[in-house]
Amino acid sequence: MQARQPQRPDLSQLSAKMAANQARVAQFVEHLDGSVDELVAAAGRQDWGDVQRLSGQIAEQGRASGFRAVSAMAQRVFDEAHRPNNALGIKQSLIRLIGTCGQTSTPHRRGGIRQHARP
Repeated sequence: MQARQPQRPDLSQLSAKMAANQARVAQFVEHLDGSVDELVAAAGRQDWGDVQRLSGQIAEQGRASGFRAVSAMAQRVFDEAHRPNNALGIKQSLIRLIGTCGQTSTPHRRGGIRQHARP
């Protein structure tokens, strides 16, 4: 009886998955400032529907890219935007989101702590 040898991982597939993940992370961070700017503008107009939509998008993209802290803060803005007559709560959560985004960095952003989860 011959012993089964463990199956080796397909390194080309693994490499392709890692490259795709890195591209998704880089794209998220590259567009983060613009997304947050749109969100701030929507809050300034008191367009709570847009605040919900944009914060939900940032939360989902943050989750997909492994940026848990950004995702959690965007989710908080989203949740606050669902409460009626809650401009103060939305704006406070938005300030926390901005602070969290300021800690996010990649080689093309300055300083900060990158809040990226390991795969």
